[in-house]
Amino acid sequence: MRQLALSRYALLSLALLLIAVLPIKAHRRVIQLPSLGPRKGKQINATPVFRKLLEGLHPDLEKGGDTLELRFHPGRYHFTREGAVEREYFISNHDHAGSRPIGLLLRGWRHVIVKGEGSELLFEDRMLPIVLDSCQGVELRGLTIDFTNPQISQLHILHSDTARGIVFTPAPWVKWRITDKGQLEAYGTSWRSTPDHGLAFDPKTRELLYRTSDMHLPNKDIRQLTAREATAMGVTVKHTRPLLYAPHWKNSHLPAGTVFAARTGYRPQPAIFITESRDIRLEKMNIHFAEGMGVLTQNSRDITLERFHVQLRPRGERYFTTQADATHFVACEGKISVQHCRFENMMDDALNVHGVYLKVTAREGKHTLVGRFMHKQAFGYTWAMPGDSVRLVTSRDIQGLEGSFHVRSISPADGEQLKGARELRITFDEELPADYTPERQISMENLTRTPSVDFSHNLVRHNRARGILINTPRPVLIEDNTFDHVSGSAILFSTDNNMWYESGQTREVTIRRNLFQDVLTSLYQFTSAVISIHPIIPELASQRHPFYGQGPKSIRIEDNIFRTFDTPLLHAISTDGILWRGNKIEPTTSYPKFHPNQKRFLLEGCRNVDIEESDLTE
Repeated sequence: MRQLALSRYALLSLALLLIAVLPIKAHRRVIQLPSLGPRKGKQINATPVFRKLLEGLHPDLEKGGDTLELRFHPGRYHFTREGAVEREYFISNHDHAGSRPIGLLLRGWRHVIVKGEGSELLFEDRMLPIVLDSCQGVELRGLTIDFTNPQISQLHILHSDTARGIVFTPAPWVKWRITDKGQLEAYGTSWRSTPDHGLAFDPKTRELLYRTSDMHLPNKDIRQLTAREATAMGVTVKHTRPLLYAPHWKNSHLPAGTVFAARTGYRPQPAIFITESRDIRLEKMNIHFAEGMGVLTQNSRDITLERFHVQLRPRGERYFTTQADATHFVACEGKISVQHCRFENMMDDALNVHGVYLKVTAREGKHTLVGRFMHKQAFGYTWAMPGDSVRLVTSRDIQGLEGSFHVRSISPADGEQLKGARELRITFDEELPADYTPERQISMENLTRTPSVDFSHNLVRHNRARGILINTPRPVLIEDNTFDHVSGSAILFSTDNNMWYESGQTREVTIRRNLFQDVLTSLYQFTSAVISIHPIIPELASQRHPFYGQGPKSIRIEDNIFRTFDTPLLHAISTDGILWRGNKIEPTTSYPKFHPNQKRFLLEGCRNVDIEESDLTE
């Protein structure tokens, strides 16, 4: 192979580079990307440099053929909004933010490997760091993504009084001010945020505090104290950092020393966005922060994450990572493989896999239904293509209706463009039964866009909500993982055709050789046991047959270790075929028992359940 280099700062050599890199009896061509260290003491903005570079390379990257390898010089690269390419994407499970400035736009690439060589990409303000759009056979390796000024404000509690309020100081890197309304406001060049809730972390272990969940932050009448005022309140002043007083913030669960991650619920974009792509691999990567998911993948096929870590910065000054899930997959196909990864201290799940129900709002003739995206963070992207297989599912009792139907055409029902549409008009090849109407309270589910999942050899720890949440009718393997101090259920299956409208009829699951270490320390939605099989069924008594599983031993929970301070291990609703075998229960005294469910096994509307005696170590 031939290795070529761009000059350090000049882009005029790009044309010569493109000529020189033509293959000479080689199957892999290598391009060395420019190094962009500080010049004359001033940090170089990498955004316009890489934009011009990638736009120049695009014809070569798009045509495929031989594998092309792009190599970073090891180092740190700073990206700002200035000079960024902007695109409007409708990103599932994120707030719609209109046109977003993008750091690296990889569009239409074929058979390209990007080697980061350990490089760190640092982003300013609100940016979408990396996009893979309509790519095939693309690999990203050895990159770290972080932001210089995260939108989560880390606060260190110095004094806590349930009568007088809390005295705290922001972490040194937090940009903050007190507004005229007496509110704490964090800000950046192009954003500002007034946090109203957050999460509490133990200052030594970086674990979420026991039984705290999401905690309200009364953000009003906040003012800065003098050292004398602080001393008079009983605060020991050991540093020169500002002292802020929140008189309405009174909480016995927040002792002095607690680290509080103050935030809003806004999530504009992930660190990596993958859409309409296939055969994508993310390897040996680190995500330290994103104001949304770590990676959000939609309408894509065959995605592999290997040693892809969403983890704390190595210097340890932060106690949080992503604003939402570490990884999230929507309407994908093929296989999702997540192996040898670490997911820690994020504000939501490590993994979330599901499809999206469209609620039927109208019927037009014998072959056509109109369906609506119901959740405000899930609309506007490609829900189906001609040929996709669709079925109808009831909302109240969650039952699949007779027949599968194949999409003939799809068009917007509330505008002129599919992109951004909230309602879709879908015509099928087959004639629909006469009673498939909105009055029946039904939704459409795309059966084609459902993946198998392999989640193995991973570490999930110290995060909010749940460990992993999976909804798919295809095989799921969860093995050899460690779930350590997850604040809710470690594993959750929860189809919902009423609120979240997340589809996927879980049928075949293997959960084996996992370690569950003191999980379920707080209460979150659907977190009723360490393993929660919890489809949302408003009228369970009306069901004709269970929704999950497909007969005996289709949901297998084997050879796991449950080290737990509390009682509930398994809660299953509407499931046909559970095998519980060879699991070990090792009670701990880490915390007092508190969960409202004090049944080891809670089964509702289930059948073909085989629970073998577990080994209990007293």
